[in-house]
Amino acid sequence: MNTKNNQRYQETEKLIQNTLLSLAQDKDIHKVTVRAICEAAHINRSSFYLHYLDIHDLIYKMGLEMMNDVGAMMRRSGSAIDFFLVPDNMVQMIAYVKEHHTFFDIYLTHYTAAAGENFSLLWESAARPYMQKHYGSISEEEMWYHFSFFKAGFISVLSEWIHRGCLETPEKLAEIILRNLPL
Repeated sequence: MNTKNNQRYQETEKLIQNTLLSLAQDKDIHKVTVRAICEAAHINRSSFYLHYLDIHDLIYKMGLEMMNDVGAMMRRSGSAIDFFLVPDNMVQMIAYVKEHHTFFDIYLTHYTAAAGENFSLLWESAARPYMQKHYGSISEEEMWYHFSFFKAGFISVLSEWIHRGCLETPEKLAEIILRNLPL
């Protein structure tokens, strides 16, 4: 049986994802259809729908996977609280974005609500404890405003960098971002 844990299921999922990214390089993401993905990937529509509800679900789930990868980077760093403050960690994350720039271009440009929602997964593990540690006893509401400000700025900087063709190195972009963080 074709279940989520077997290799064939996972290979088909990756094929669908890679096909979406390939098609998105040649046309606007809003013009990519399930039919086009199925034809290019040589799969049936039922195979697509076994994995995803639609294109939006596909992109949303890819975003979750990417945020899980970033979460794993945070856990490996040893300190989720200070993950974004350590230049090497920031460089590693930006290099990851650069490696997956085609996806992030779509995600940060056309799916900002989903990106913001998935980015908010970092709230409990890193941003909230950081703010409690460095800002003292500010209210939950005020912490959310600080986080919203950082999240919007961070997403905007990454989007601009990708749109410009990732011209700066991850090291340089990390330096720029870190210079703008409230310490």
